[in-house]
Amino acid sequence: MHRIGSRALRLAVGAALSGVLALPCTALALDTFFVGPRAMGMAGANVASVTDTTAQYYNPAAFGFFGMVGSETDKKGKTVEKRLTSDNNNVGRKDWGWDVVSAGAGYSAHKDLGDIINDLAGVDLDEIENGVQTKDELDDLILLANKLELLEKPGNGLTASVNGGTALRAGSFCLGVRGYGQGAVHVLGDIDTTNLGIEATDMTDLSGQIVSAANSAGYSTDPGQVSLLTADQVTILTNAGFTPAAIAAIDSAAQEQGITQQDIAPLVSTMEDVAQATSSSSGSLDDNQTTVLVSGFGLAEVPLSFGYAFNEYISVGGNIKAMMGRVYATEVRVFDSETEEIFSEAEESYEESMNFGVDLGVMGRVRWFQAGIVGRNLNSPKFKGPEITRRDGTVVQFEDVTVKPQFAAGLALIPFETFTIEADIDLNKNETALEGYETQFVRVGAEWDILRFLALRGGFYTNLAEDDIGIVYTAGLGLNLWAVRLDVGGAFSAKTMEYDGNDIPKEMQLVAGLSIDF
Repeated sequence: MHRIGSRALRLAVGAALSGVLALPCTALALDTFFVGPRAMGMAGANVASVTDTTAQYYNPAAFGFFGMVGSETDKKGKTVEKRLTSDNNNVGRKDWGWDVVSAGAGYSAHKDLGDIINDLAGVDLDEIENGVQTKDELDDLILLANKLELLEKPGNGLTASVNGGTALRAGSFCLGVRGYGQGAVHVLGDIDTTNLGIEATDMTDLSGQIVSAANSAGYSTDPGQVSLLTADQVTILTNAGFTPAAIAAIDSAAQEQGITQQDIAPLVSTMEDVAQATSSSSGSLDDNQTTVLVSGFGLAEVPLSFGYAFNEYISVGGNIKAMMGRVYATEVRVFDSETEEIFSEAEESYEESMNFGVDLGVMGRVRWFQAGIVGRNLNSPKFKGPEITRRDGTVVQFEDVTVKPQFAAGLALIPFETFTIEADIDLNKNETALEGYETQFVRVGAEWDILRFLALRGGFYTNLAEDDIGIVYTAGLGLNLWAVRLDVGGAFSAKTMEYDGNDIPKEMQLVAGLSIDF
């Protein structure tokens, strides 16, 4: 059975995501990430207040303050350590730590993709291939014609991300192994609205089927009742070969589907293509060329970090990173009968190359406030793209991927040791694995570490570069069992999409970790 949503597009989307998440941590694309569960719970706002080895990502300058204490002479004349007054979050007590493991994953449905897929999920192409005879078949045709073309709208796509790693810190030094990745699936080129396999001998036959189905459904077939289609659109459909009664039926059925005049243009364009295919006696689904591009880029990094504090108020730090990058890309024809086999081979379509990266950060603090700024991948490391065998058999070179610098700044209020509020902002826009989609986040988060035993975290973030996801809320929990800490954090968007009859967030994230800290 050919179902636009459940068998074809959902197969493509589902297979892309399952393929992305099944690949090793080196096998995806680079945006900004939620590294570590503490930061996840705080919406990623950690540039100014990071307190663990994730400083390798958020701000390596923090390493300069770890283990930093003052001294004083006690009553017996002995020199003893004392806590610095500027160290309100008390990171000076930390001499070494080990993030044993940290891992996170998430997805985002961008623009209108989720709603489009849900609307198309019930379209039964097998029924339409046998002709448009009933109300359900006519409704399927109208829905298909209206929504299918929208899939190629720029920015419509689905991304999945993963990250994970481990790191060991001793004083102002840290050595880690971390992986970041993001993969995307989106329609490549134009949607093939000609080859949809709709069975009709000619336009008179197709028009007659539409009118008959409209009559059985109680839809109007009176040309004088056309009110949704404009005069120009009626002319387009007339020139394509539809009869006036069929055009009236299309207009009435579109109104019943809730399609507005603002949104009806794709329906008219697709119906014109359907008419062309019917007139030429072509249009088999086996010939449909609708193609999705499954692409991704990811990094495995081995960062060596060092922080240096000029005094108790100012610290700088940096990473030098060995980087292995993989660029993945493959094309999949949505209606290919061997789609499953193609996806099973997709993870072998990559190019792997090595490079290095440089990160730098600055952090300043006084008793109640801390501020930080970080720049990642300042040297813009580049990684080679693979050769792709296209669906027509030609071989093309996929673009190399340049990891462009990312800059972020943060300001934290730390009124006492166990309570932190921070706000961060990305200082530049960041590209993602989805072509034409960028991110630039504002993040606000808080942590209340009750008796240093139970940490409660919360926050929110939003993308300034796009408005499709809206506000995303975060929450997290940390349990400190002496030196061992278990943490988890998650996020969900306020905006939802309907999928299989259920409302689900357009974006979700989850990160968990186990660490040892002294």
